[in-house]
Amino acid sequence: MNEMSALPSSGDNPPPGPYTLALCRPPTMSVFDQTGWPRREVLDANIAIMADHVRQAAEEHGARLVVFPQFALTGYSPLGPEAWAGACVRFPGPEMERLGEAARKAGAYVAVQVAEAHDAFPGRYFLSTAILTPDGGIGLAYRKNYSLSVRTSPVDVFDRFVETFGHDAFLPVLDTELGCLGVTIGAEPHWPEPIRAMALKGAEVILNPIAALQGIDYLERPGADIVRPVRAFENVAYFATSNIAGGAVASQAWDYEGRAIGESARSSQDSAGHPVFTLARIDIAALRAARMRPAGNLLVNIQPQIQEDPRALPLWPSNTFPEAQPEGFDALIEMEQRVWRGLVARGRGKVGV
Repeated sequence: MNEMSALPSSGDNPPPGPYTLALCRPPTMSVFDQTGWPRREVLDANIAIMADHVRQAAEEHGARLVVFPQFALTGYSPLGPEAWAGACVRFPGPEMERLGEAARKAGAYVAVQVAEAHDAFPGRYFLSTAILTPDGGIGLAYRKNYSLSVRTSPVDVFDRFVETFGHDAFLPVLDTELGCLGVTIGAEPHWPEPIRAMALKGAEVILNPIAALQGIDYLERPGADIVRPVRAFENVAYFATSNIAGGAVASQAWDYEGRAIGESARSSQDSAGHPVFTLARIDIAALRAARMRPAGNLLVNIQPQIQEDPRALPLWPSNTFPEAQPEGFDALIEMEQRVWRGLVARGRGKVGV
């Protein structure tokens, strides 16, 4: 099973008939023991649970696109880079082979978020999502760009990332018979730029694995509740969020007008009574018709020529941590403050009292 290069949408695929998207919340367990050491037998058990959920989604609900939450494979634990490095998988690798086989048997596309190790970046790990295809292969691999974390972000190793994967791999899309698919992880939708970039590459369905245990935003900002439907609306695209089991926020999907369309499958519930599957009907023909409607496609009216090029501003730098992952969160906060001070020095902001 090889990782293929995901290319921008050609627009040549005819629209499919309406199909079912399944957002899964499998009752997987944390792979980490009390010392923070990953347990291989738990990882294997989690893979079996997820593979069975792919089967259920296809057989019981007719799903052709299945999305798992962030940290579904490993569970979430607030541990350091060494612990997470021990729980990493690879693209390709035996774990993805098993899940790819489940996708093949189900005839479905399956999005799986993992901690990923790669030989070109020794001692580091990415938070990544693979879209597995109905032939069992990896059609798209996306590495999380935004949000402060001690994992490696592609911008931390910008030059080496481009040398290894190519520039298109920062924000890849996958053109399929189900429409053009894109991925964003966790809180990344708080930034409109990456979602817009994928939409301008042709993305029609944006998949968003999250792990919102207490709320959609750990800073409890009320605006975070409306971010995802806004991303759907402004990009005339479907947007689907799959939350981890036990999380306080329900999985949900929105259509290209920002309308919530996810419905809980009451026939499948976990031990706490929460739905294991949230289902949504995806109609790509209707989306494409909406993008052709007069004044209906917000993408075509974008006017970058009237705006200042943000690359001319002292924003977040490339190659931020080129030699090693940040030692802790303090290093990220210092970089954040340095960038803001640079903007203030250019007259692009004010410092509060």
